[in-house]
Amino acid sequence: MEYQPTDSTDLLIVGASFSGLTLAYSVHNPGLRSLIVEKKRRLWSPSTGLITPPTLKLLEQVFPFDIPIRKAFTSMKVIFRDVGEVLLSSREPFLFLLDKDSFFSAAEEHLPSSFTLALGCSFVKTENKTAKVQTHYRETSIRYNLLVGADGALSKVAKSTGLPLVKEWLYGYEWKISQPVPDDFITFVVDPTVSRAYGIWMFPANGGVRIGLASKKPVRRIDAQSIMKQYFSFDGPLLDYKGGAIPISGPVKTPFKEDVILLGDAAGLCGPFLGDGIQTAVKSGIAAAKAVEQANAGSSYVELLEKTKVTKHLKQQALLRSIWDKFVSKNTLKRLYKFTLRNQDHLLDDLITIKEDPSNFLRIARKFFG
Repeated sequence: MEYQPTDSTDLLIVGASFSGLTLAYSVHNPGLRSLIVEKKRRLWSPSTGLITPPTLKLLEQVFPFDIPIRKAFTSMKVIFRDVGEVLLSSREPFLFLLDKDSFFSAAEEHLPSSFTLALGCSFVKTENKTAKVQTHYRETSIRYNLLVGADGALSKVAKSTGLPLVKEWLYGYEWKISQPVPDDFITFVVDPTVSRAYGIWMFPANGGVRIGLASKKPVRRIDAQSIMKQYFSFDGPLLDYKGGAIPISGPVKTPFKEDVILLGDAAGLCGPFLGDGIQTAVKSGIAAAKAVEQANAGSSYVELLEKTKVTKHLKQQALLRSIWDKFVSKNTLKRLYKFTLRNQDHLLDDLITIKEDPSNFLRIARKFFG
């Protein structure tokens, strides 16, 4: 899409991410001129697409189309490096696999008429409420009243406006393996030598299997293949790489200024211990939508976000993650393995209650650390 240098908009959203799209679908003011710029040439997300039941409910509330789900999971095998493994089950599905291609296709098709979507259009910088954006052949300027950064953990909007950057993040990797997987459950590996809290995961998808890991350091493909062979006995090539930065340091201190707001991963709103970044992204988009028409949009956004307990919950996770990173050892893994084994019958159901009410996270954490 081509823009003239004189173009202007009331609301400029950088990033057609889950948070950016949620904001677009949650603003109910047809008179508000709004533009979303997205550097990719099609809507897509590096997320695994695994969502919890509360996240599915949120998506159903925000988007006016059926949320496409590929698979529902009621079981998960947890492998503790050099210690043991436990198979967990829940009464109801504890995770759903979102059909991301269908979701983003529907989101583009049903985008509110007051919003314009510019694909293949990258944000460069901003100054004096004028953003520079780059298409594949030219740079143009767009005047705005409010700028929203929904552009991920390595946010260009945050960097350009002087807002706090995410302090710590993991390299997220995910590959597809074409061979089918015999087990219809998610496998999660706790291996501190690869990743402290996020670990390694595998789940069946699209006639094959998706395998991923999160690491503080870049991982070479050959090393990833060795890890997958060690835990999953897969010896084939890793195909269809996808990935991105996963924020793990908790919410940034100040995700706004007079005419700028940061959403989702750009604001550090991803669980440092439990993930589920899609849920926090959607909640931030909903809060921002309520704030954009108010005089002090930024401060109103933060107040609305705090009412959802998102920031409090993530700060608690960040604190526990820092403790975990500092003291994790083989003895810690043994303790976690025994804790998981003792709570085997209800741990996945507890996970769902954490997502529904963040205060439950501390209750369960105390049971482990106590």
